[in-house]
Amino acid sequence: MEITGINAGIIASGSGTDANAVMSAYNMGFMPEIADIRLISTKIGAGCLAKADLNKIKNIVIECETKQEVPGFNRRLDQYIKGNDIKLIILAGCVWEIYPIEGILMINIHPADTLKYGGRHMYGLKVHERVLSDIIDIIYREIKKPEDDFETYVTVHEVGFPIDQGPVIMRAPVKIPNELIKSLNSGTLNLKEAAEKLQKHVLEYEWIFLPAGVRAAARKIIDQKK
Repeated sequence: MEITGINAGIIASGSGTDANAVMSAYNMGFMPEIADIRLISTKIGAGCLAKADLNKIKNIVIECETKQEVPGFNRRLDQYIKGNDIKLIILAGCVWEIYPIEGILMINIHPADTLKYGGRHMYGLKVHERVLSDIIDIIYREIKKPEDDFETYVTVHEVGFPIDQGPVIMRAPVKIPNELIKSLNSGTLNLKEAAEKLQKHVLEYEWIFLPAGVRAAARKIIDQKK
């Protein structure tokens, strides 16, 4: 029997901007590979739940408040995923480590090259700060000039170990605004300020790339089942 769509789950812990991009794309019919999608929040009252309600997406809270609760959280998550025949998990701002589940493909999105700027402890502004620090070092060594073009690479990848080193599903360059680099190099912006601006810039591209990455991952599952 031909498989036309699979069930997917989005796991989020915060405001849910990346999750919202996926849910909106699903509602617009952009994801024919997804038969059903639902949101799983790790926090009661998180903004991602309100966004799920606005998108009329089924949602549930599987709460996890501390690192000590992670093993129990993963057991409850495993039961929920298997009980709802979910085959694809999209991590969209989940702050806890999700254990692999046999037969389930999990994907994540990273705002930069995962080999250079991924791994444990590399999340949030830390990633963008490291990207910008390397650029300033390149300028300092006179390999490139502040007015030259620089890029970062948004990456949708499979979840595995080591962290952020799973197979790449989609990787796309995002040009960093020249004015941002020049302002950082001149001292008009400090590193944290520049990283915050870069984070906002890259997020808009994440909202474009992530739905496409979800489709590619779902297609991989469907093709493997044929």
